Formats: sequence, structure tokens, C-alpha cells
Amino acid sequence: MSTAKFFSENYQEARLRFVEAASLLKANLKSFTLPKILAPDGSELCIDTAWVGRADAKVILLCISGTHGPEGFCGSAAQLQTLTDGSIDNLPEDVAVLFIHALNPYGFAYMSRYNENNVDLNRNWINFDDIPKTSALCQELNSLLPPIDKFNEQHFNKALQSLAKLLEKHGGLAVENALGAGQYSIPEGLGYGGKEREWSSVILAEILSSLNPRTQKIAYLDWHSLVRSGTDDMVYLCFNKTDDPLFKRCASWWGDHNIRTEAVAEKWNKGLGREGGRPERHGLVMWGVQDATQACQEVAGGVVEFTDQPLEPLLQKLENMRAMLLSRYFAHNRDLSSEYNQSLYLQSRELWAPSDQSWRELQLQHAQRIFNATLNGAAIWANETSDVETNNE
Repeated sequence: MSTAKFFSENYQEARLRFVEAASLLKANLKSFTLPKILAPDGSELCIDTAWVGRADAKVILLCISGTHGPEGFCGSAAQLQTLTDGSIDNLPEDVAVLFIHALNPYGFAYMSRYNENNVDLNRNWINFDDIPKTSALCQELNSLLPPIDKFNEQHFNKALQSLAKLLEKHGGLAVENALGAGQYSIPEGLGYGGKEREWSSVILAEILSSLNPRTQKIAYLDWHSLVRSGTDDMVYLCFNKTDDPLFKRCASWWGDHNIRTEAVAEKWNKGLGREGGRPERHGLVMWGVQDATQACQEVAGGVVEFTDQPLEPLLQKLENMRAMLLSRYFAHNRDLSSEYNQSLYLQSRELWAPSDQSWRELQLQHAQRIFNATLNGAAIWANETSDVETNNE
């Protein structure tokens, strides 16, 4: 049977399937319900976690989906595949897996990269006593966006015309940094990182604070989508510093040729139809994981992006901007009952998780290989930890 079956049609279906698969595996399940806001069908919006393995494992593989809302279609499919394909039926000694499903349940349900407050959770882990300044270019770009309660081709094309002029003047990398690095002064803008820790971030910290003191290492794998850099492999964004031994450890899982800065920049450029280096980022979730865990716990890993075939550079920019503006629209508009909003919903879903069956099968083949490589790396890490403890006795 095709692995494309692991993709769900909506958040509600993805959640039910995740919980059912985890229950069959006898995982330890917990749910955290978003206050006050319901899913489009009236059901609860939840972050669900599933723990597989011993509670006091020395190494855990932390596997997250849905940080950026509709990117959860791909991440949830990868998690569901892992829960059902036998990969974790017999875990290595002293390794456990912690799945966090739909870190941004609102965005997953309502097709927004951003959460219920238009906040990008992957920009929310800054020190709010030392907020990064908003650049003049960022302010100018956000002033050109369409009204938050409207999305039509007229508004879209007007925004694109303005964007094209700024791209020509400043270059693709500068514009991407202005739009995507994270800004903290324009609540209705793109890339807004919030004014405080968001509900999802607080819940993540709560989950991590309950880890057993014996847990010493965390292998971090956060599924995202979509970079149009080619489908031969995924894009690996390791967020450990390149001179950190943990970067080398991550390279042993995912390949040095995949995570080195130059390789990532090349794929990122291709995926965005531009030239330049790797973009700047503030407040990443992985840094939040590092902050939320104990000082004795090391965190290695990063984001792994599902990929698709490149488009012509101009079309690539148009598709990327369309996805961002649709996310912003749905962060402020929760009515999915109208025919027009339904059409936008389906259009947006196709941008984050293409419906082509052969694409889905190929991407999940990559996801299975990457998860198993990360799990194997976690097992080696656990053995090394045990050896150190033995030598210290």
C-alpha cells in the first residue's frame, strides 16, 4: 500500500490518526488544549505528545510536527509513518522517542504558518528584555502588505509589484531577512515573533521540564516544509554552531555534506529563486529547547525540510509570497465556511503539502531514512554516555 496514505486531509483527521497510532503502540499519551479557540469542526485544538520507550532513557529523540501550522501535513505524515512502520517497535537500549504533534494546532487547523496571534513560533524564543530592532526595510515591506481581512488577486498583485521593486533595489537575501528573520514591533505583519512567550512555547517548556533527570541528551528533529530545491533529498538545517562538537555529531547522522553552511545556502537559494547566503533567524524553537532543558542536557539537531522540484525563479518568489500572505490572512480569519475561503484553504494546502501521490511517497521514503539515521545516532550517543559513566565509576 502507498505510503501517501499517511497524509491527512485536515488537522482533525491528522490528530485522530496520530492518537490512534500512538495508542496502538501503547505510547504514553498527553494532550494540551488551546484555550478559548476551537477547530473548524468545533473540536478541541490540541498539542498531543506520545512517549515511546523507558521514562528514564539517557537519550531521547524529540520529533516535532506542525511548528508552522500547515507544514504539519508533512510532519504529521512522517510521524504517523514512524509510529506504524516498525521503526520504534524495539528501541535501542536507553533511547526513547518523544513525539510532539501539532505544536501550532491553530495554524495546522486554519492553514496558517502563524498561530492564533499571528506569531511565528519559530521566532518566539528570544529574550524579551532585549528585543531585536526592526529594520527600516522590514517596516517598509510590511507597510506594503494587503489588508489583513482581504486576500484577492488584486491585492496580491499590488503587493508583488511593490515587492519586486524592493527586490531589485536590495536583493533577495536582504528582503528575506527583513521578512523572515523575525520582527517584534508589527503585530499584523509577516514574521512577527510576539511580545511574550506564546501558549505553544509555554507548553513546550512545560513538557521538557518534566524530563527525567537521568536524560542527558536530546536528538532534535523538527519536520518542516516546503523548499523547492529538488526532490533528491531534503534540506537539513542544523542549528548547532559549526565549531560545536554537537554539530559534528549531527553531521554523523545526516551527513556533513548536507548540513555544512555552503550546502544549505545553495539549496536555500535554489528553493527561493535567489542568490546569497543562509538567512538570519531570531528566536528558533531549538534554542527554546536548549533553554528549557537542564544545563546537563545536550541538544543536537535541527529542522529537516520536505522538498519539491524548483520552479522558474520569478514563479518561485510568487509562490513563496502567496503562501506567506495566505498564512497571514488565515491567522486573522477563522471562517472556513465560505466557498471563497475554502478555495483559499485548498490552494494553501497545496503549497505546503502537494497532493501528488508520487511526490508524497518519495518524501516519506526520505523521512523514513532520516528518522532511522537519527535514531541510530541516538543509540550510539546513548552507548557513549554509558561508556563514560562506566569509566568514571
